[in-house]
Amino acid sequence: MSLKRRAVLLSAAGAAGFGAIWYHELTACDEIACFAFEYQGADDAPNRLDIEHTGGTRRLRAGDVSVTNVSVDYEAGENATVAWAELDDDIGPSDTINGEKIRIQIRFPSIVTIRWRRDGDERVVGAWVYDDDVS
Repeated sequence: MSLKRRAVLLSAAGAAGFGAIWYHELTACDEIACFAFEYQGADDAPNRLDIEHTGGTRRLRAGDVSVTNVSVDYEAGENATVAWAELDDDIGPSDTINGEKIRIQIRFPSIVTIRWRRDGDERVVGAWVYDDDVS
């Protein structure tokens, strides 16, 4: 193989390797948990927020994860913090939320947080903030 061809092949292999590393850095989640959010607004009904668990360094049990500002009674304007297990009919409190997706109704909170309870301590592991640019 010629020196020029070998150099081109090595360059291509190096570019592919760096591309794979770059992609991994963009998609990897080094946090306790990572979530994706999709907001759907409505005029005369509760707004909806889809929440998807997309990864993380810990396996979170559905009974230990809760979501704040869930509209539990839209007409009365009541919001509550609700456990993930109560929002997802397909899993129980001891099941993990790995890759699970839920849809919640929200009246108009400016923020929805996802909290994880472990050994009596609670910490925020995810949050969605309403942005005026949301369409």
